[in-house]
Parts: sequence; structure tokens; C-alpha cells
Amino acid sequence: MFEPAGLVDLLAQVLRCREPRALLEALTIDEEGACGFPAGRTFLYMRGDAGLHRCPAESDDDSDRLLDAVHDALRTGRRTLLNAAGRQTHVLPLSSEGPPWGALAVALDGGSSDGAWRDRPEALDVLAECCARALSAHAGGGERADGAAHADGTARAGGTARADATPLAEAAQAAHAGVFAWDFTADNVYWDERTCSIYGVDPATFDGKGETFFALLYPDDVPVLQAAIARVTEEVVTARAHGAAEEAGRYHLGYRVRHADGSVHSVAEFGRVILDDQGRPARALGLVMETGAEHDRSPRGSVSADSSRDSFLFTLTRALSQAVTVQDVTRVMTQLARPALGAENLILGIEEAGRLTIVGETAIAPALSHLRGPAHTVMAMAAMQEQALFIEDLSRHTGPELAELAATGNVPPRSWVVLSLGSTDHITGACLIAFAGPRKFDSGERTFYTAVAVILTQSLERALLFDTEHQRATDLQEAMLPRHLPTLDSLEVHSRYLPGTQGMHIGGDWYDLLPLRDGTAALVIGDVQGHDAHASAVMGQLRVALRACAEAGLPPGALLGQVNRVLCDLDTDRFATCTYLVLDPKAGTLLGARAGHLHPLRIQRGVVSEVVLTGGPPLGVDTAAVFPTTRTAMAGDEALVLFTDGLVERRDADIDVCVRNMIDDIHRWGNLSEQEVDLGELVEFLAGRDAPERIDDVALLAVQRVVAAQA
Repeated sequence: MFEPAGLVDLLAQVLRCREPRALLEALTIDEEGACGFPAGRTFLYMRGDAGLHRCPAESDDDSDRLLDAVHDALRTGRRTLLNAAGRQTHVLPLSSEGPPWGALAVALDGGSSDGAWRDRPEALDVLAECCARALSAHAGGGERADGAAHADGTARAGGTARADATPLAEAAQAAHAGVFAWDFTADNVYWDERTCSIYGVDPATFDGKGETFFALLYPDDVPVLQAAIARVTEEVVTARAHGAAEEAGRYHLGYRVRHADGSVHSVAEFGRVILDDQGRPARALGLVMETGAEHDRSPRGSVSADSSRDSFLFTLTRALSQAVTVQDVTRVMTQLARPALGAENLILGIEEAGRLTIVGETAIAPALSHLRGPAHTVMAMAAMQEQALFIEDLSRHTGPELAELAATGNVPPRSWVVLSLGSTDHITGACLIAFAGPRKFDSGERTFYTAVAVILTQSLERALLFDTEHQRATDLQEAMLPRHLPTLDSLEVHSRYLPGTQGMHIGGDWYDLLPLRDGTAALVIGDVQGHDAHASAVMGQLRVALRACAEAGLPPGALLGQVNRVLCDLDTDRFATCTYLVLDPKAGTLLGARAGHLHPLRIQRGVVSEVVLTGGPPLGVDTAAVFPTTRTAMAGDEALVLFTDGLVERRDADIDVCVRNMIDDIHRWGNLSEQEVDLGELVEFLAGRDAPERIDDVALLAVQRVVAAQA
């Protein structure tokens, strides 16, 4: 398995490359165990006027599934993974200053070097970022009017060749700059030899830990840098939430470091915070260079440590104000506060029924796992005593709160800040922030952490209240939905209800399957406006009304008309969309009506299309609304999928485009042209599609006629 130093060497080689072929040569290896990829399983794809250009052009590994994955990575800007015949192919988008203009495809088949890459996918992301930086000048940042180079290294006619542009690596060398990559999740830092020299560290002994970097900082600059890191991280997360992450995350910092000989050196850092595919701060990547005092553009200026701490608290308050759930609060503390503070670990616990329950905890090195138990004990003690603890050297601490440490074996020199969360009348929880090595906490720092505890307590209590209300709404929603769908010999049926992944997105979505007296079956999907308990209650009323009308044998259009009048008469100030279908499982006839809802999908071998139903307005809008009935048919091997808009809807995207994207995804899924649709696998695929970005709750109902029952 490769070591971090090997990855740094590879990144340095990549950044020196002038064109795609040279980059591929840097990425591929001949000997087993090196930090790279075997030749013949690494490909570059770059946009051009005539479509995608592939390098190497003579490659025969260009399957439809791989091309689909490349197009998907270019469309979404996210890594795509293909699994086939024991081989994993990672398709990584390449972008600079805008949408992806290319992709790197790497096939891993389980060799010793491949296994290292499989175990560390974040290293692939760092590698892709370096590839994009190395080729950005060559590619022109994508499809530019002035022309970009082909993937084989030649320039297009009529454009300006960019192959002679000064590559990033040579510019960095000329400026005596170093390259760094900081993995926030694992708290691992990659430095090349130049960066180590700037920080006064021997590359052979650098341990690759984030806290080592903070230990090198000039003491007065620590709070300045903490505030700056917190601000940049919070800005890029906020920009992602508002769909504007492309330009966010870039920063320029100035600070001082102290070498082992006591000399102080001014450093300029230029980088960018990168998010992972779930929108979490994953890493920072960039360049550092030493500056003379006359060129030092440090952001600290006349900023004092106290004002920098105030800035950090302001950033933390703003980030926590947007945290809705306990999970959100935990995410802010572990993904923003911990890296910015230079802490090694952070643990967050809440009080439940007289006990401390851990709700968030960053990864702990195996060598420190024996400290987890004592850490939880100290947190519970701090919460009960309503007093923060500042343990400056764990290996020398003799207080009673750490009595059990003696039984855990060797205690390394570390420092802990244990915050009590709560007020005089109740206990909320506790938070432990752990630092590598001993450290002194002066009065300014103790006041600072006390303020952190106050801010965190307020956010945590608000999140606990929200989670309680959300659970009540969830319970009501589940009570309103059918506990079990009826079993019909002539139909295979699968259903899902999926709560939204953001905010109080639960309430009015529902599905139903109703066996009718004449042997047909009614398929229902609907969505009540709103995401609260009121929406769930209205949904329950609509289900009852709809069932009563269905048992009376009303055709789809007349049924929706009757339910529409019921909702108008209820005066709930809510409207609802709905689709109602009546299917004859034996004959395959299908009657349907639609009230402002999305069209169902029919899926057959190689074909995905909408069942177009002539629709009316949403229910509850117009008492006199008319809902026409549409007649169509369903083939024996077709699957029919009814869904609410939460399955496809994405922020800042037109709903029609979202539906088309889902249809394209279904086309790519499972190679539909060669096999029948497996309904269960289809539902699992749809339910898991883009799950982290789902902003609304989802109701999903899928049916397929059982052909054998038609004999």
C-alpha cells in the first residue's frame, strides 16, 4: 500500500505535466506496488467541438456503460462508480473555474496498489483536482470559443493553442511555492518537499497531521487562522446550499510560522476548500510560499487575538443558526469547528434520561481508542457539574475525574477542553475537544471556549426541540400511510416512503393500492401542500374520501372531481396533487385521471416513457374543476411507476428537466435493452438515486403485471 509521501510525489509529477499524454504517463506504472495505475486502465476524456475526445485514442475500453458514466460525471460534477467483473471503475470529473470539461476514468481490479486506492477514495479526489489544475490551461477551462486542445495533445484549428502555457508546476517552482492537500475528515496533510522547507519540517519525519501544522504557527496568529478557516469553510457550505459553490471556497491567507531554530517566517497560502459529493467540507488544496516582511499581506494586520476569536464565534454562530437538527449541529462542530480549531478529535453528547448519549464523534486513531471510555466519563461529569474542564496535559493530570485512566495503560500527552452544555435549571449535554500534545489555556482562551459552550447549547436545544417535533410528524405520517398494501395474485407491487434529507420535509405525500369489486385495482399517488403535521392530517382525510369514492365505483375523472369538492369544503387552506389509475391486471387496460400531478412512467425493455394523462388543476383549488379520464393499455412486461415530485425535484432546476434526467438515469441503469425490468431492483435504484440531495419527501408506487396469471 502506498504511503502519503508516495501520493505527494505522484501529485507533484501530475502538476508538472503539459498535456494529456504526459499526464497519463505520470499516472501509469509498470512495477507492482508503486503509487499509480497500471497502463491500459486509465483514460482521459475531454470535451471538444465534435464531442468527447479520448486519450489514449486507440483504447478499446469504451463500453456504453463507461461512456454513460463519463457523461453522468460531466453532467453532475460528481464521481461515478461502475462495478463489473470484480473491477471498480472510478470516473472523476475534471473542472476549473466552472462546469466539468473532462473526466478521468481509472479501473481498479484489486491488486495491491489498487487496493490502496480503493481504501482511500479521497486520495482519488485529490488526484483529480491536481489533474484538473495541470490541464486547465491546456483545456482552456472547457468548451471555449478560442479553442481548446484535443485530448491527444494537438490544438484545434482556428483557435489559440494553449499547450505552450506555463504549467502550474513550473510557476510554483519559479515562485518557490509548495503544494499541499489537507484531508479534513482524516485530518491528514500532504506536503511536498518545498512546503516542508517553508514550514521548517524534515520531509522524512513529517507525520502528516493537521495538528502539527497548527503547532508550527506563531502563537499570535493561531486565532487569526482559526477564524479565517472557519469563515472560508462556512462560506463554501452556504454557497453549495444556494447552488453557487463553483466560485466559493477560494482563499488567500497570510500568517507566520516558527522554525525549530526559533526563526519566524511569513507565509502566504493560496487554496480552495473542496466539498465532497454530499456537500461536506472534505479537503483544502493549494500552494504556499514564503514572503518577505515587505510583501507580507497577512490578514492579521492589526487584528488582535481577541477580535479574531470574536470573528470565529460570529462564524460559528452563523453556521449553527442554519443547523436545524442535532445531526446538523454535530456536522457543524465536527466539520467546521474541529478543523478550524486545529483539534484532533471532537465528541458531542446530549443528556437523555439521566445519561449522556454520544451523538457525534470524529474518528479516533486506533492507538488512542483506549481513551474513548475515559473521555465519555469526563464529559458526563462535566455535564453534571455544569462546569467546563481544561486539562492541559492528560499524561500529568491527577484530578479525580480521570481516575479510570490509570487502568487504560499508557496515557499520551494530550490536552482536552470539556464543555458543559446547559443552564442552571437543566442539563443539555457536553462537548469534548481534544488536542495533540500538552498546551496552556490562558484566560482569553478559557473565555473563548466558554462562549463556544453558550452558542452550542442554544443551537443544540433548538435542534432537540425540532427533532422532537419532527419525530411526532414522522409518527403521524407513518400512521396515515397504509401499513401494508394488499397482495394481488395478478400484480407485483413495491412501494416506498422516503422522508426528505433536509429540514422538516415530511407531511403530505402518500400512495395507495385499492382492490376493486370488479377485479381491477386502483393505484393512487398524491402530495398535499406543506411539510408539517397539518399536511399529514389533510392527507389522511383525502385518503378516506378517496377510498369511499373508489368503493362506490366512480371512474377516475369523476372520482377526482368528488374528492376535489370534499377538499374545497374542508376549507383547510391546502391543495393537493393526485393521480388515480384503474388497472385491469388481466386485460392490461388502464384508465387514469390526474390533478396537477406528474405523469407516471412506463418502463419496458429499452424504453422509458411517460403515461400522458390529460390533467386538471390540483385538488382544493377550484370547486368546479373537471378532470378528464384517459384510456391506455399496459403491456405484460411493462413496469408502471407513480411518484411524487420529491423523487426528481432538485434545487434551482426545472421540474421537466429533472424528470428527463431521471428517465436518462433509468435508461443507463441495468442496461434495459438487454433484460427485463426487475421491479424490486428498479425501486431500490430510484429510492437511492441522489439521496443526499433530496430536498423533499417521496412517495413511490411501482407495479408490474404478473404475466403467468393471464393464462
